[in-house]
Amino acid sequence: MTATFTKIAAATAIVLSLGQYANAESKVFAKPKVGGDRLDLCLNWGQGCGKPAADAWCQSKGFQTSTGHIVDHNIGASTRTRLITTGAVCDQGFCDGFKKVSCFKPTPVKFYYKPKVGADRLDWCLNWGSGCGKPAADKFCTTKGFAQAKNYAIDPDIGSMSRTRLITTGAVCDQGFCDGFKGITCES
Repeated sequence: MTATFTKIAAATAIVLSLGQYANAESKVFAKPKVGGDRLDLCLNWGQGCGKPAADAWCQSKGFQTSTGHIVDHNIGASTRTRLITTGAVCDQGFCDGFKKVSCFKPTPVKFYYKPKVGADRLDWCLNWGSGCGKPAADKFCTTKGFAQAKNYAIDPDIGSMSRTRLITTGAVCDQGFCDGFKGITCES
């Protein structure tokens, strides 16, 4: 009984420590600014314009990359622009800035304890007796928007207590020999 309690306590500790993750975040910034002035379209005068400048600005805000931007042409005379690299200011009519910059940072990993397909536990295999383990875990992760499974653990012979369901066909297994997943960690 002590060994069972120890295993349950250890599993609970793992779930609690791995269960909290940063969510993927996308954000659109209207009229982004640097030092009180609008972000210039370029990293340096006439160089690194568009995406490179948007990427640098997103990274300065804690994001990984820009996913898009809209240019605000010829705004310098009415609204100064500032280079993100040097802080130099452009106040001429030909200076371009950004109307909008979209930034993104992905979720690095997420842990799923006793993953499910619908109301049933995820079966260990993609199809009966094939594609078991990593292929099924990878398929589950891709349906959640991740690239692949980083790691996973089997929960053997659970079918008579908890039905399992194939992620590919939706077929159900309710026999004692059916295996599922104890947990899957998905990664971007």
